[in-house]
Amino acid sequence: MNFTIRPARASDFPAIRPLQVEIADHHRKGRPELFKPNAATCSEEEFHARLQNPDHTILVAEDEAGLVVAYAFCWVNHIRNHPTYVDFDQFYIDDICVHAPCKRSGIGKALFAQCKEIAREKNCRSMELGVWAFNTEAVSFYKAMGMRERVLRMELRL
Repeated sequence: MNFTIRPARASDFPAIRPLQVEIADHHRKGRPELFKPNAATCSEEEFHARLQNPDHTILVAEDEAGLVVAYAFCWVNHIRNHPTYVDFDQFYIDDICVHAPCKRSGIGKALFAQCKEIAREKNCRSMELGVWAFNTEAVSFYKAMGMRERVLRMELRL
């Protein structure tokens, strides 16, 4: 599959929205007691605000027909004057989604590589993201990209 990775434009939100619902539905299948149906991780207003914020990066992947088939929402997290941590900048991947029929086509790897390049350009010390334990496919992908567990968040259902 041929595709292009590029920075998102304001006009991309209508194409990103169904992908947000797709990934939210995937999470809902894994944890239906936590996730709302047809949810989106980012409103249109927030999307436009992120586009204007120099600490935020939104990337999209377009297929040969110019359709948006994947995205990544990221930002630089400036850790400063923390009581425990030294000061550093961290590139946080908040949300990444590849349209299900386009998985295993290299798009996820290309998006991740572009995120890594941007993180280096912004002098970030590391990249971080959160991934749900039930999402074993994503966990395997991120490990294959070189990511390692840093913190495990535990839960006790009551």
